[in-house]
Amino acid sequence: MVTAFRPGQGGEAPEDILGHACALVRLCGQDAVIAAVLLALVLVGTVTRLAAGLPGAVALALLPVVAGTFAVSAVYAIRSRRTLVSVLGQVRGSTGSPVDPGVPWTPFGSSAVLDERVRDVQLRRLLSAAHRCGELSWQALAWAVTTAVLFLFWTLATAMAGG
Repeated sequence: MVTAFRPGQGGEAPEDILGHACALVRLCGQDAVIAAVLLALVLVGTVTRLAAGLPGAVALALLPVVAGTFAVSAVYAIRSRRTLVSVLGQVRGSTGSPVDPGVPWTPFGSSAVLDERVRDVQLRRLLSAAHRCGELSWQALAWAVTTAVLFLFWTLATAMAGG
């Protein structure tokens, strides 16, 4: 992972830097989808179990732990998405063009050549946001896996308590 990067000072073309940022954003999306699926499974399992009847005291005592990790994962996923949308909106507003190089049309305003300084600032902003979103989505995934494991323990506690 690149920790210190300055667009325009290396041998990479701006299109390569933009492609790198877009690849990071796609990976963020994959992490977020996996986290969302895990959280949905935990939510459905918990609601189904609670609908069958209240579990024992031990299982009820463990439920806030599962709910807490669920909430942490959801917050990380939401923060990742909001950060990405905010920065993409700023970059698009500054450049007047779509950020993904795979977009098949040329938008109005993209025919004007950007000043290299402005381009580098926007690329730096975009790459920084992509790295931040990657970290946030990874945290969301890690907490979702933790939630799933805790849910399994909660289910076992419920079964052992005779619930």
